[in-house]
Amino acid sequence: STQEHFPACICTCASDQLAGSVMSEGAAAPQEVFKPPEWKAPESEAEWLQMLGPKKYAILRRSGTDRPGCHELVRDFPKEGYFACAGCELPLYSCESKFEDGQGGWPAFNMCFYSEAIGCHVGCKNDGNVENHCARCKSHLGHVFYGERHTSTNERH
Repeated sequence: STQEHFPACICTCASDQLAGSVMSEGAAAPQEVFKPPEWKAPESEAEWLQMLGPKKYAILRRSGTDRPGCHELVRDFPKEGYFACAGCELPLYSCESKFEDGQGGWPAFNMCFYSEAIGCHVGCKNDGNVENHCARCKSHLGHVFYGERHTSTNERH
């Protein structure tokens, strides 16, 4: 499954766009207020480990990484739906925000979702590498890179 190879994100190929949310870069105001999917955080690291399994836990909760190029979504570009956090299923990126970065290591995105309910769905921890994490469950998603000129946002998540 998708989660086994790149546990930070899962692809939810739904026919409906994320109601009431906008992309964080220059999009129009939302029509409705986005309500995130129901989710209850595990109460301990042991519960996180039980819920995620060892590989997903290592990446999401311990900031690990997969080998470059091993994920099936590196070369897969769904036409609809969104990519959600594998820890809490919060929508993070639209399928339209995924792009080919020419490096082929990991899936690449240029914009994340923003909603009134949550704000930016992807947070950053400036640790010298600008680590990305899920705004709701704080799971590690990867890193953001600036100035590579792959897209109009000049960002690669």
